[in-house]
Amino acid sequence: MFMEMKRPQGGQLALYAAALVFAFTNLFVKLAGRGFSGLFVSGSRFAIGVALATIAVTARKRRFDRATLPDILLRGLFGACSMVASYVAITMTSPGRAVLLANTYPVFVTIFGALFFGEKPGKRVWGSLALCVAGAVLVVRDGSGADTLGDIIAIGSSLFAGLAVNYVRRASTRGADPFVLYLSPALFGLPVLLFAPMPTAFPGFLPLLFLIGVGVGAFGAQALMAWGYRSVTASKGSVTFFLETGLTILLGALFAGESLSFRFALGLALIFGGLWYNRR
Repeated sequence: MFMEMKRPQGGQLALYAAALVFAFTNLFVKLAGRGFSGLFVSGSRFAIGVALATIAVTARKRRFDRATLPDILLRGLFGACSMVASYVAITMTSPGRAVLLANTYPVFVTIFGALFFGEKPGKRVWGSLALCVAGAVLVVRDGSGADTLGDIIAIGSSLFAGLAVNYVRRASTRGADPFVLYLSPALFGLPVLLFAPMPTAFPGFLPLLFLIGVGVGAFGAQALMAWGYRSVTASKGSVTFFLETGLTILLGALFAGESLSFRFALGLALIFGGLWYNRR
C-alpha cells in the first residue's frame, strides 16, 4: 500500500489519512488530560513514539543516509517544540480551538517555503490559504472567552510546525525513512517527561487508554504524513491539514462537550471551502 503512495494522488490520500488520524489523536489528548497533565500527556506520546519508531526502524533495516542528517535533526527540534506547545494548548482550552490555531501553520509553511526552501506556491495555494485563514479568524472570534494564553501557545505551535513541515518535505524527497523522521522529534521531546507533573494516584483505565491512544495515533499519523510529502509540496500538502481542524472540532462537539456557535460553523464552512479549492 505504501509503495503506491509514491504517486502524487497516493501522496495526497496519505495526507488526508494523516489528518483523520491526527483529529482522533487530538480528541484523545483532551480526554487523557482529564487524568494527566498536558506535559505528561505530551511526554508520554514521545516515549511511546520512541519505542514504536525504534522497532519500525530496526525491523525495516533501512540504511541511514548522513546527507539527510541536518534536515532530520532540525525537523526533530522544531517538530518537538510544536508538538509540546499544541498538547499544552489543548489541555488549556478546547481541543477544536487549540488545534485550529495550531493548524494555521500552512501559512508559515508557505512563507518559510518561499523564503528558505525554494518553493513557489501558485495562486490556488494562496487562495486556499486565504479562505482557510478567514475561517480560522471567525472561529477564534466566536465570543467564547477562551484562555488567551492557550491561544498564544497554540499559535507558537503553528510557527514551529511551519518550519518542521518544510524539513519533513525536504528530507522525505531525499529518501529519509518516515519512521526515522518521527524518531527525531520523539527523542528531542522525550526530556519533557522529566518536568511533567506525575499523577499522584491511578487516574482510571479510560484516561490511561486514551494516553496510549495518543502515542499510537501520533506515530501512525506522522508516518503517513512523511510518506505523503514525498510526492506533494509542503505548501500544497499542509493546506490538507485544515481538515484535521474541522474533524477535531466535530469530534470535540460529539465527545468532549464543545459547543458550536454560528461563527464557528461559518468559519468551518470557509475552511472546508479552502480545502475544496486546494484539492481542485
